[in-house]
Amino acid sequence: MSDQKRQRRSFTPEYRIEAANLVIDTGRSIAAVAKEIGVGEQTLGTWVKAEKDRRRAEGEPTGALNEDERAELARLRRENFDLKQDNEFPGKSSRLLRVEASKQEKFELMDSEKAHYAIRRMARLLEVTKSGYYAWKKRRQAGPSKRARAQRNLDGQVAAVHAESDGVYGAPRVAAQLARQGVSVDEKTVAASLRRQGLEGISPRRFRPVTTLPGVATHHIPDLVKRVWDRGELDAVWISDITYLRTWEGFVYLCVIRDGCSRRVLGWAMDARQDSDLVERALRMAHTLREMVPDDVIFHADKGAQYTSAQLHQASVELGLKQSVGRTGVCWDNAMSESFWSSLKTEFFERRVWQTRAEAMREVARWVEVVYNRRRLHSALGMVPPVEFEEKFRAEHSAGRVQEEVSTQAA
Repeated sequence: MSDQKRQRRSFTPEYRIEAANLVIDTGRSIAAVAKEIGVGEQTLGTWVKAEKDRRRAEGEPTGALNEDERAELARLRRENFDLKQDNEFPGKSSRLLRVEASKQEKFELMDSEKAHYAIRRMARLLEVTKSGYYAWKKRRQAGPSKRARAQRNLDGQVAAVHAESDGVYGAPRVAAQLARQGVSVDEKTVAASLRRQGLEGISPRRFRPVTTLPGVATHHIPDLVKRVWDRGELDAVWISDITYLRTWEGFVYLCVIRDGCSRRVLGWAMDARQDSDLVERALRMAHTLREMVPDDVIFHADKGAQYTSAQLHQASVELGLKQSVGRTGVCWDNAMSESFWSSLKTEFFERRVWQTRAEAMREVARWVEVVYNRRRLHSALGMVPPVEFEEKFRAEHSAGRVQEEVSTQAA
């Protein structure tokens, strides 16, 4: 049989822009995005360059600092280094030590921070002497007991995991992360270590039901989900919702599209207005990421005006998605989205003050793609991040299909 020429793929202008936005807006590498959506790196690089050129011409941000901005940032960092050194350590000591800490506790703090601060500086700030510190250190040369060494080692591991989670993880997730690193430790032991070090996780606030004003009934949209968001398959149900984030410049509206099985954020969009354009941008990003979308994907949301509009209905039809909405005023019909907003705001957004919309948009995008999708352990997924869950899910199902084919052939 003669070889046939491979059919060349064609891409619409809209697809090229959305693919380029996956690189520009998220800060991910061209190689990673190209592999994920199945296009060549050189092709994607061309799209990214074209989109950046268009943004520059229209005065839009390109997502990267220019050379002058980098130089200015480096200068400011150098000027502020000494001031930060003086101010940072007293803040640390006030968090780690009681008001009336013993000399031993102060010496232990100095020993743990000696790689970051000068001994003279720490002794002055803690009101102890250098000679006292070195005398204490000499007495410890014999070494602590075996139990003390084990406890100290565990405390270091627990503190490292807690710090890597941006201070979010409590005992359950810290224990799960240590298990992923090959360290088997009881959850109660981890909780004791956290208390001993004055560390604690962040718990989401109690869920408070909210209602949504319905949009104009331009067409009938049924509830195809019935609160069963996880169908045991990827791309079976996509769920979406909109929330507002407060900055000094005003509100930023965030729309996300998530997979009901893996909980991964597939698409997102932010703007100063909430309208159907916001939802459509997030929806097209999700469709671009997945590329090969089954015909029976359910797109579920609440009965807000943005989701029941004729514009979004047309976009759903174009992308081959089946729209679904919950009942008006029944918050539980979209509870999975509310759970995501709770994690976003409690663990990240509301822990600081945001001066500009641009700053909030940039950091929220980083949290979604880097922290939530790829690093944060998800309790509903067996304490693994959503992207890792999808990779394992696909590998297991692929192996299962191969085994099934082998069994069928053998029969």
